[in-house]
Amino acid sequence: MKKILSLSAAVMLFAGAAFGQKSFEGQIDFMQYNGIDTTYFEYYVKTTHVKIVNTDIKTNNDEGIYLIDLTTKTTLALSPVRKIYKDQPSPAPVKPSGTPKVTKTANVKTINGFKCTEYDVADAEEGIKVSYWIASGDFEFFLPMMNILNRKDKFSQYYMAIPNSANMFPMEAYETDMSGASKGFIKATKCIPGKIADGTFAIPAGYNKFEK
Repeated sequence: MKKILSLSAAVMLFAGAAFGQKSFEGQIDFMQYNGIDTTYFEYYVKTTHVKIVNTDIKTNNDEGIYLIDLTTKTTLALSPVRKIYKDQPSPAPVKPSGTPKVTKTANVKTINGFKCTEYDVADAEEGIKVSYWIASGDFEFFLPMMNILNRKDKFSQYYMAIPNSANMFPMEAYETDMSGASKGFIKATKCIPGKIADGTFAIPAGYNKFEK
């Protein structure tokens, strides 16, 4: 069963990082499984702009699009079906009810061509542990983006507990209970650096602004 991407409770995985000349530009494709639903989405990244697309892989139709401006900290939500767009306010931050404990392990592996280090984040009070495989480097967009989205899923909440995570990006993450039983995962299925056209982040012609 496929689940449409939602900013209030969705897929994965932070204000004001500096954006250098070597910041990541390109496309990242993701899938997220929460034990019931699978969500597929794509990031298109260029300097301070991020486009998130939720695609139905069966029909190849876009079901939801979000345009994020990291400079103004604003988001537009677009509906390709209805040809409308609207302002998407940032929700209030949500934190784990307990105190997550972060452990940087010595485990490393290569994912999508990037060397990744395993970080474990566990919260005994919530009975949840998330293991992240994180790439370090030029991913300046991710932390500011997550601060704007303020997602409610545990992958996002627990990631925010990792210190010094600017310029980092989670290529994979696995959520379990404290006994090790799986509760879900996220995976970057593709991470391709490359030039993204400026027009990628524009509202398409023919869309009308939705007004309440």
